[in-house]
Amino acid sequence: MAKTPGIVANREATSAPNFYARGFKINNYQIDGMGTAYESSFRPDFDLAIYDRIEVLRGAEGLFSGAGEPGGSVNLARKRPTERFQSSLALSYGSWNNRRIETDISGPLTRDGSLRGRVVGAWQDRDFFYAPADQKKRVLYGVLEYDLTPDTTISAGISQQRQKGSTWFLGLPTWSDFQLQDIDRGRALNTDWSYADRKITDVFAGVEHRFGADWVLKFSAMRQKFDSDTLRINPTGPIDRETGTFADVFSRYEETGNHSKAADLNLQGRFRAWGREHKLLVGADWRDSDAHQNMYSLSEVFAPGSIGLDNFDQLNGVRPEVLYPWFTFPAYGATQKGLYGRLQLEATDRLHIIVGGRYGNYEYSSLNDYYDSETGALLSSTKTGFKDTGIFTPYAAAIYDVTPDWSVYASLTEIYKPQANYLSGPPDRAKPLDPITGRNYELGAKGSLMGGALNASAALYRIERKGEAALDPAYPESSDGTGLSCCYVAQGRIVSEGLDLELSGEIAPDWQLFAGYTWNHNKNTRDDMVFSALTPRHMLTLWTDYTLPGDWSKWTLGGGVTVKSAQATTGTARIAGVTQAYRIEQGGYAVWDAHVGYRIDDRWQMALNVNNIFDKRYYSALGTPTGGNWYGEARSATLTLRGRF
Repeated sequence: MAKTPGIVANREATSAPNFYARGFKINNYQIDGMGTAYESSFRPDFDLAIYDRIEVLRGAEGLFSGAGEPGGSVNLARKRPTERFQSSLALSYGSWNNRRIETDISGPLTRDGSLRGRVVGAWQDRDFFYAPADQKKRVLYGVLEYDLTPDTTISAGISQQRQKGSTWFLGLPTWSDFQLQDIDRGRALNTDWSYADRKITDVFAGVEHRFGADWVLKFSAMRQKFDSDTLRINPTGPIDRETGTFADVFSRYEETGNHSKAADLNLQGRFRAWGREHKLLVGADWRDSDAHQNMYSLSEVFAPGSIGLDNFDQLNGVRPEVLYPWFTFPAYGATQKGLYGRLQLEATDRLHIIVGGRYGNYEYSSLNDYYDSETGALLSSTKTGFKDTGIFTPYAAAIYDVTPDWSVYASLTEIYKPQANYLSGPPDRAKPLDPITGRNYELGAKGSLMGGALNASAALYRIERKGEAALDPAYPESSDGTGLSCCYVAQGRIVSEGLDLELSGEIAPDWQLFAGYTWNHNKNTRDDMVFSALTPRHMLTLWTDYTLPGDWSKWTLGGGVTVKSAQATTGTARIAGVTQAYRIEQGGYAVWDAHVGYRIDDRWQMALNVNNIFDKRYYSALGTPTGGNWYGEARSATLTLRGRF
């Protein structure tokens, strides 16, 4: 994802990195084309061993995703059983004792091939470029497909991922003047007793029936369980430049998770009308999430205000005890239901018209428990919720084939995001705000060059997101303890404009190229300020591979660079009892990578990958003065032996 054009990967003290596209966080994720249901930051960091490919869509996508942001969506396509037997093995060893084994076995299980299966496993044990921090990971995936009849196929599978280690959770804070830290990259503000234990279990099944060659009816369902236990130290900033002490240091035990269910039924196919062939997709989906977040206070092993950069290591080896709940959200989550459809009409030999839309409902509920900070006694328990119904998100596009190799297009897509947890004033008659609506206008061209060996695309877009909650200056900022905040007005208007360019393919025999450039400008028109300074104005991704000629044809050389212009994060933070505006920024940078591959024989290959070959010192993620700022990985190398049988 970090190498995908137009995508910003940013770690924000969660179990998985967050991704941004066109100035907005991506929170719409699909698996095999079916929408998932993740709440808050509790999205698993999936190991990619079990997936065949990752598909990234930039721009609003409300047809299948439902509620979300207009920046983009991600689809993870699972590996499926193959009709012929195949297997592979990969062994790798890299910097900081990074060891990994992957195996993949697939093929028919009966003589006639009607029953097919696939098993994928992965094992990894690694340290990080900063210490103390390590992780052990185990992944197992199995899937079966069975041809019930020549036209009906059923499938079912299960995967489980378990990872545990001494995990650095919060990242670096800034100095008291909001300048980024310049300490040793190899040092983590972490303890040897901190850990994160995470488990992901995914069960899925589906039925597909083919009505001749033109129509397919498909039903899919899945159940996902993600649970995480963490014991961590939180040194928060900013750090005083003179004393080197943290603004605060506290430890915490946390249980979090997200259990979700989803189902989708759709019919798609093609038909002839008005002398031409057209395509139709109609369907219905349902998804439900049940998340929890329970935090417990711990016995402190240090005096407040006594810990700084110089004596932080004294916290190692002194594990605190879990005392009592601090605050808990025992249950919260959302349920979405929707009907969707898409019709592709062949208006002429060259003109294609696509129209579609989604009609859905969104319902959210939350149970919040509050405890005494000193005794752990339950003070109150509050249940809140809201519901949005009759939400329609349209989609329309036109594609014109200029030549057999080139086409131009124009599209309009919409999306919405509930925000009923924000209330409008006055407080005694507060009402939930209407959902945020987003719209993506896009013009583009796609085509092929050099007889189809090279693909090119260009997209010019404008995103408008309206109705975002903004503090109402007529009332003081407050919350009544129910999880609903008052008072706000729905007047925020975000505009994001930009250009995406991509070029990929073979520019000469045995010479592969992939290049992408993105320009983005975004702002909140309410105050004429940049909305997402984290999104660089300019991003360039370039990678090339060349297989040497003649007697050297077993060797492949490759290299690439990722370039980003200046980045920043802005906001307000309460420091020493005073609310202050901050801006954390860093200049543009370039990170270079290299690759050398050697084909041993028809089955075995060896590859050496070197990342950040010039050992560039930079921040890969920017957060706040309290934390969330992460150094980019130092120079590293990985040697991989891969066999296919």
